[in-house]
Parts: sequence; C-alpha cells; structure tokens
Amino acid sequence: MFKFFNVKSLKPSPHSVQARLPEVYQKYVQSLQLPPTPVHYIPNENKYQLNSITKERVRREDRAIPLKFPIEADGGIWGGEGVIKGFIKEKKYRRRFPNYWVPKLKKSVVYSEILNMYMEVTITERTLRLIDQYYGFDHYILGSPVQDLKSQLALSIRRKMLFALINEEKYHEDEATHKEVFEKYKKYMIPREEAEWFGLTERQAVQKQRLLEEESPPLPFKHAIRQRYIEELKRKAEGKSSGEGDIEIAEEEESKSWASKLNPFSSRKKE
Repeated sequence: MFKFFNVKSLKPSPHSVQARLPEVYQKYVQSLQLPPTPVHYIPNENKYQLNSITKERVRREDRAIPLKFPIEADGGIWGGEGVIKGFIKEKKYRRRFPNYWVPKLKKSVVYSEILNMYMEVTITERTLRLIDQYYGFDHYILGSPVQDLKSQLALSIRRKMLFALINEEKYHEDEATHKEVFEKYKKYMIPREEAEWFGLTERQAVQKQRLLEEESPPLPFKHAIRQRYIEELKRKAEGKSSGEGDIEIAEEEESKSWASKLNPFSSRKKE
C-alpha cells in the first residue's frame, strides 16, 4: 500500500547546517523544484477562449493536475507519472466517491552502456517510450531534465554515470569499446564540483557538509576580528616607522586648529 508524506518546505535556520550548504547544491535543489513536463494532461497554448453563451473572450484556466509521489516512486523509474487523487461519480444523482489512479507498474530489465550493467527496475510504459525516444537508457537518464525524473533511484544512477565519465572509469575490458562509449556520452559531463553534490538527498548533503567542516573547521568570528585588529596595528606601526607618523601628527594639528576656529570660547580677540 502506498504511503504519502507531505513535508512543508520551511526556510532553514541561518545557524543550521542546511544554511551552510554550498551554492552548487542549492542550485540543484532549486532545479528539482522547477515545474516538470506535463504527463497526465495536454496543456493548451491558447490563453483565451470564447464563451459559448456570452460570446465574450475570457481567460482560459491553465491548472496542472496535482500528482502524489509515494516513497515507492524513489525505488523505481516511473517516467514522471504519479498517483492522481480525485473523485469518481458512477451515476448522475449519486454522490461522488474518492478514488486514486495509480500508474501501471511492471518489472523490466534495462542496460547501461556506460556502466556495462543490466538492471531490473520497476518502470511504466511511458518510461519505455522515453527510453526509445532518447535512443537508449543512458541518454534518457543523462539527457532528461532533473525535475522530470522524479525518482531518487534515477538520480543516483545519473550520479554514478557522471562520475564514471569524469573519472573515465573502465567498465569495459576492451579499450576500443571504452573510448567509443566515452566519446558517445562525454557531452553530458559536468564539473566535478557539481557532480560531488548531484543526486544527494538533504540528509546525505548535511552529512557531507559536516564531514567537510570537521576536516577544516570555520574560523570563529571573534578570532577573525582579533586577527584583523592585529593586522591593522601592524600596518599602523609600519606606517609610523616609514615616516607616515609625521603626516598623521600634522593632520591632527590641522584638525585641532580648525576646531579652535569654530569654538567661540577658545580664544578672544584683544581690543
């Protein structure tokens, strides 16, 4: 039975580890939240329609069908399909009843050229069609927008493929086959800094950030201020030794003279 979890996206505290995650991971999370490609409906490009009664031009409502993705979706590759919650009405004068429309799932075996591996995964018919449209499983995983995969399994496989391309890992014994596969998929390569944080869940990213901070802990703010103050004192001492102290004394005397001119009680003119 499917279990749904509705987690509200709250802004993390500025003192939490989530707030200290690198910008690369934050951009990755933002890309996951982009609107995906419509799957269960066909969007209408016309923004306006003609009212059949009043014959007036009115704005067309363009609302996406809300989808639910249970925890089982992360263990398969559903091709962007989700569970639709709605109501069904059998007869006209009967009340409606809630209903769930679930994608038709099945087990299938896919092959990855980069990893040279056969994998048995839970997929849908749409996933098979997308694999054919992309001309292969590797092209589908690497070429699809991140927000369309809707599966942690697909993101993890994509992460493993990216590292295989970046490190040029040899999953094929034949050198010619290895070079051919690398030249075929090298267009999907991204910088190593992005690949290090790609496909990680929030929990994995927090653990990674904590390990990095343990290796090189950040400098406390009070130590940074003290270090800045010491450098400023050294700079002033060097300036005085090089003759800049006289200039500072002259500027101080000049400022005092201006202050004495502005003060009416500093001096009185003799009659």
